[in-house]
Amino acid sequence: MSESDPPGGFAENIGQDLAEGRVLELAELYSADALSAGEEIAIDQFLEASPGPVRRDFFLRVEHTREALAAAYGTFVEDPPPELLIRILAKLAHPRG
Repeated sequence: MSESDPPGGFAENIGQDLAEGRVLELAELYSADALSAGEEIAIDQFLEASPGPVRRDFFLRVEHTREALAAAYGTFVEDPPPELLIRILAKLAHPRG
C-alpha cells in the first residue's frame, strides 16, 4: 500500500488490490453487488487464474455474506393492506383528468 491509499486498506483501483493479494477482502463488496461491472470482471478474471483454494475461499465468503444479508433483510414478508386492491382498481376505473 502507498501513502495515497484511502483509510481501510484498499487501493485506488481493484487491479492494485488484486495485485497486492486482497481478493478475499473484496468478497463482501462482490456479494452485495457493490462493485461496478468492470470491477466484477476484473475479480472474475483474477479468480479464473487463481489456485483452487483461493477461488473456494472467495466464493465461500461470498456465499456466507449473501446468506447473512438474506437473513437480516430478506425475510420480512408482509401482506399488503386488504383495501389496497380496491383503491387501485377504483383509481384505474376513474382516472383523474
